[in-house]
Amino acid sequence: MKPIQKLICMVTIIGLSFPVFCHADRGTADLISVAVSVSSSVQMGDTTVTARGGNGALTVTQGGGPFLEGTSASVQFASFSKKTSSGFELEADGLATFSSDDTLQLLFKRRTGDLAAGTSGEGVLHLSGGTGRFAGVSGQCKYKVENLAGNWNVTTAKCNWQN
Repeated sequence: MKPIQKLICMVTIIGLSFPVFCHADRGTADLISVAVSVSSSVQMGDTTVTARGGNGALTVTQGGGPFLEGTSASVQFASFSKKTSSGFELEADGLATFSSDDTLQLLFKRRTGDLAAGTSGEGVLHLSGGTGRFAGVSGQCKYKVENLAGNWNVTTAKCNWQN
C-alpha cells in the first residue's frame, strides 16, 4: 500500500471511530410535576416536624436522551421536613414511573420556603438512576415548588443529566 493510501485509511478509521470515543450521553431536561399530599405534623416548641406522602404526575416539557419530550410519568413521594425559627429543611424521595420498565429515582432537597399554601421554595433535585432507559442516569436540577390550597403543589425543574 502506498503511503498516501495508508494515510487515507488511517484518517478514515480515526474519523469513523471519533464519534464513538467522543460521544457523551448527557443533556438537559425541563420537568413539571403536579402532586397532592397528605401530611402529619408535630409541634415541638418552636420546631414543626412534618412527614408528607403524595402522588401526582410528572411531564418532560423539554428533553433529550432518555427524557423524551412530552412523556409523562406517575410520581410518588415521601418527605420529611423541619421548620424552626432559624430555618427550614426538607428532603423528599420520589419515584417517577413512565412505564413498568422505565422508572426514575428522585431526591429533592431544599432549605427555603415552607409547606403552607401560598408559599414557594427553591432547591436541588438529584436524579439517581432507575430502570430501563433511566438505568445509570444521574444529574442535578434546580427546582422551584409552588404550594397551593388543598395540599397541591406544582414543581418545575431545569436539569442537567448524564448517563
